[in-house]
Amino acid sequence: MEKLFEMQRIIIEQFEERPFYWRSQFDSLPQTEVITGILGARGVGKTTFLLNHVINSGAKKRKALYVSADNIFFLEHRLLDVVDYLYKQTDVRLLCIDEIHKYPNWRMELKNIADTYSSFQIFFSGSSMIDLSQGKYDLSRRVLLHRLSGFSFREYLEYYQGVKIPILSFEKILSSHLEIAQDFPVTQVLKHFNDYLRIGYYPFFQGFTRDLDKFQSLENAVQMTIYEDIGTFHSLKTSSLSTIELLYKYIINSSPGEINASKLAKNLGKDFDTISDYLRYLEQAGLIRFIYSNSGGNSYLRNPIKMYPDNTNLIYAASLSLLQDQERGKVRETFVVNQMQNQKNPIFFSQKGDFKINDVIFEVGGKSKSTAQIRGEEKAFILADDILVGSKSTIPLYLFGMLY
Repeated sequence: MEKLFEMQRIIIEQFEERPFYWRSQFDSLPQTEVITGILGARGVGKTTFLLNHVINSGAKKRKALYVSADNIFFLEHRLLDVVDYLYKQTDVRLLCIDEIHKYPNWRMELKNIADTYSSFQIFFSGSSMIDLSQGKYDLSRRVLLHRLSGFSFREYLEYYQGVKIPILSFEKILSSHLEIAQDFPVTQVLKHFNDYLRIGYYPFFQGFTRDLDKFQSLENAVQMTIYEDIGTFHSLKTSSLSTIELLYKYIINSSPGEINASKLAKNLGKDFDTISDYLRYLEQAGLIRFIYSNSGGNSYLRNPIKMYPDNTNLIYAASLSLLQDQERGKVRETFVVNQMQNQKNPIFFSQKGDFKINDVIFEVGGKSKSTAQIRGEEKAFILADDILVGSKSTIPLYLFGMLY
């Protein structure tokens, strides 16, 4: 057990050498639940939160402990035994477990911990694919989950420019975008916005100087997500994972409305159900996103109208160069889908314009985008890139990065 405390000491010493940014998403994490899980794609800051939380909870005084579930210590020791020892032999009442999905039988042991040690608190991080109701150990009523996403544009500006910017509601942006944009507290906001679209979504990028290194690390994370996370969770062979990687590359390199599950199945020589499952795995793993029509029923859930990369940084990492002008449209749409879904605001495909959000239609484009495609619609706006301030029916695209 002393090895765990010694490893924690070393990890904390290195962690405290780096600047820490308290994100607004952390405010919604509960402090009273027995077990809380933080899920998300690789690189969005789950470990950072756990380390900060364990420090604030008294780790240096041995009142809290951080461990990683893939540590060799757990090849010979059980989590349940660690909690039992900490509860009986120490003052520790908080255990933070990183990457819990890499620990076998984690569901069973968490259930046992929740049932036995009701005054002992656990925070864990895990893959966004974790399903608490999967298997015979249903944790859905014992564990509270919080999903962590990458930086919003607002958070990016706060972290790198040191400017405090309030979160804006969707309704506030629509009603007051002219005043907000005119008084925006950041100079060269369009330059910063372009940087964000390229290299601003992942908090871990701050550890790299060169863009090339950032992109390479992100590509490595994508490979690990497919071949380790998806492969392990769904017990898939290499041949199936290679197909999933091909699907991901199709989506990264295609226009959002250019492909669908049927077309992909035909191109890859696979059946529709298999491809639909693989696409769902990619979505659950935080690599792609879906947009559906706003129709009712369950059948449409198997047929997304458009597929997008999860975030704009993935597009640039796959290109490793400046994007062509025609690809900028995909970047803009991906940004809107990402920010809206991260803020948990439903966004749907629209026959007129690009998206429908809360019964409002949006057309996304550059600074010269006309209103022709939304003409005649009572509630409709242009989301325009490369402008600082809009007009009555035109909103600067970057303002949609203030939602969380």
